[in-house]
Amino acid sequence: MHAVIIAGGLGTRAHAMTGDRIPKVLLPVAGVPIIFHQMRVLRREGVDRLTVLAGHLGAQLAEPLGAEARVLGIALDIRLEPAPLGTAGCLAALAPADDALLVNGDMLFDLALAPLFAFHRRQHALITIVAHPNDHPRTSDLIRERDGLVTSLLPREVPRTRDERNLVPAGIYLASADFFTRIPSGEKADMVRDVLPRVVAAGERVAAYVTPEYMRDVGTEKRHATAERDLARGTVAALNLRNKRPAIFFDVDGVLNEEPGTLGALEPDDVRLVPDAGTAVAEAHDARLLTVAITNRPQVARGDITFDDLDAILGRLEALLAEQGGVLDRIYVCPHHPDSGFPGEVTALKIRCECRKPGALLFRRAMDELPIDRARSVSIGDSLRDIGAARAAGVWAYGVRTGYGCRDTARYPGGAAAAPVPDLMFDDVREAVRFNLSYEKLVEPLTERLLYKTFGWRKPGPRMIAVCGRSRSGKSVIAHALVRASTESGHDCLHVRLDDWIMPAAERRPDDTAEIRNRVDRLPAIVSALRRGETVSAPGYDAANRVAGPPVTYDPTAKSLIVLDGVFAAHPSIRPSLDFAAFVDTPEPVQRGRFAALYRWKGLDDAAMEELWRSRIADEWAAVDAQREHCDVTITSET
Repeated sequence: MHAVIIAGGLGTRAHAMTGDRIPKVLLPVAGVPIIFHQMRVLRREGVDRLTVLAGHLGAQLAEPLGAEARVLGIALDIRLEPAPLGTAGCLAALAPADDALLVNGDMLFDLALAPLFAFHRRQHALITIVAHPNDHPRTSDLIRERDGLVTSLLPREVPRTRDERNLVPAGIYLASADFFTRIPSGEKADMVRDVLPRVVAAGERVAAYVTPEYMRDVGTEKRHATAERDLARGTVAALNLRNKRPAIFFDVDGVLNEEPGTLGALEPDDVRLVPDAGTAVAEAHDARLLTVAITNRPQVARGDITFDDLDAILGRLEALLAEQGGVLDRIYVCPHHPDSGFPGEVTALKIRCECRKPGALLFRRAMDELPIDRARSVSIGDSLRDIGAARAAGVWAYGVRTGYGCRDTARYPGGAAAAPVPDLMFDDVREAVRFNLSYEKLVEPLTERLLYKTFGWRKPGPRMIAVCGRSRSGKSVIAHALVRASTESGHDCLHVRLDDWIMPAAERRPDDTAEIRNRVDRLPAIVSALRRGETVSAPGYDAANRVAGPPVTYDPTAKSLIVLDGVFAAHPSIRPSLDFAAFVDTPEPVQRGRFAALYRWKGLDDAAMEELWRSRIADEWAAVDAQREHCDVTITSET
């Protein structure tokens, strides 16, 4: 394998760091010249021949590069250009016999090259541009592509009339031998501004290889500092395609973008971010999670918009997210619609498909194309279609109270009886992301004590743990975090939500106590059946509307951990049957804020909420708090 490092520039942006005393490719990053970082990755990936095209201060390169090349076992050829010819003009004198990897000399990167070479050959491309999204698309060179082939390049200096998709050439290319014959000899030429636009306009096959791997130029002090931080944190190597990573699958409208109405987004101005949505995506990305959006766009099939219109809409979304630091690694779109009869509809797209949520085809495609650790991945959606798709894809399913708020049972195929239940509900996407980033830490002390020290996790038979506390104390969050962390550690867990036995509002009498509303009298039989390994059925409860929901079945077969979650999960009538019990406490102001958010979502006005709050204090708190003294641990939930 042959690589070419383009190192002939003046390094003007880097003068503050180099003092114009060393060539920019010798600029140290974490104490090691940037070109050494490049050479080490290239050699690891199978490159054994390296050409360095040097220019300004290039005479200084022979000794250090020669020594490094000998250590790595790379055949090195350094060529000094007599005059600067730009990022493409300097390539004209090369005549490689086969494909050659081209790398700008100021790039810190860690790429798996085999997938890039395979993609390049599948596309039969003259040249393949390695591309990625970044956090400043409005000031970057951008690429337009369709089905992996570039349709145009958009240099950042050229005024744009709209936001484009966030797809940026990274400064790395894989070129066929024929590509070099397209470069005029002896002429100064830039790759993005001159040569690539010409070959695209000529109808040549130029491909775009989009990857979530680490690529960052270090030519400015700010980017240099970021690169050093990323090296110190291990981020650079961690993002290589060989490493599986958790993903967050985001729905778009109602989660990242405010719900635009029944017709959906029809123009870029319909994109208005949910507060802090970009920050949420940025926090996930910074934590090394893959950030993937999956969105139904039936407007294309209906003929409301074209694919080009959709690019402008998604480009606006990406640009607004980037203003808050948010970067989506990939956006997957279903353009289909199952029903006909719309004026101007696109007949070829009027089909029943598996990619339209609640179908999971796009989730599976993402898992095929990206290094996703499915067992530790989640989906965040506002619609029960999102929840159903997540269930079918085998990832954790979180709902948010923005958009449809997961109350759209009438829209779900099969109606309320078939509608799935989210693992957890959150106020908005940022709250959901922050839980996803902290759930292991949230229950770390608890899991160690519960599962190993207190009652011997490795003994035969299931363990039954109760998580109880006042309404809106955070007990369901703690219970789910425990189940999720344990499941991801390889244990078979069953999360039994005692809310599924709550009495619907229409069946309650004014003098019913909290125990009656929660059907505490049924708890001994439920626990006893689970202990015997028998399946139990709950009547179901729709918390959003306080009505009966679809029945829920809990099967404890082969489970090693059963977690009971409810306000009375450690009730005295069942406490002797439990192996461990945790009481979740929260400061009253926090609890009241959560209570208000929940019942505002349910549609109550302030007066009704105040009355309900006072009634809960009067008839629930004392009975619930009485469990505390019989619990093994109290957990304080403050966020």
